[in-house]
Amino acid sequence: MNELRLKRYHDKINYIIDNIKDLPIKSKNILETRGIFYSLQTSIESMVDLVAMLIKDLGVQVKDDEINIDNLIKEKDLNPELGKKLKSANGLRNILVHRYSKVDDQIVLDSVEEIKSLLYEWLDIIEAGLNDITNNE
Repeated sequence: MNELRLKRYHDKINYIIDNIKDLPIKSKNILETRGIFYSLQTSIESMVDLVAMLIKDLGVQVKDDEINIDNLIKEKDLNPELGKKLKSANGLRNILVHRYSKVDDQIVLDSVEEIKSLLYEWLDIIEAGLNDITNNE
């Protein structure tokens, strides 16, 4: 893997960590709520990008987000529940981005800790996969 590709991985990983590490559970005002929503949205998007990158680097054809998640679950023999949760988070991201329907802010805010935990779990998976690839070169 070339250095530029490796840098892209690390940039996305660091972006997620920087965005979620201090993310508050409670929002003090509408501006903070928007910031929380944006941090969640972009962190989930970055995670889904990382999944696609890893899939490609494992030699599997990149497809849509859900198939990429399923393929990584299969390739790495992971708990399918992790895939289901990331797909749900990605669905939330789509709702936040496109405002398909009226979003109940409190439901999203109540899920902040769960999404943070999920993203940290997936970061471990991505980093392990990345280590496997770079150690086998």
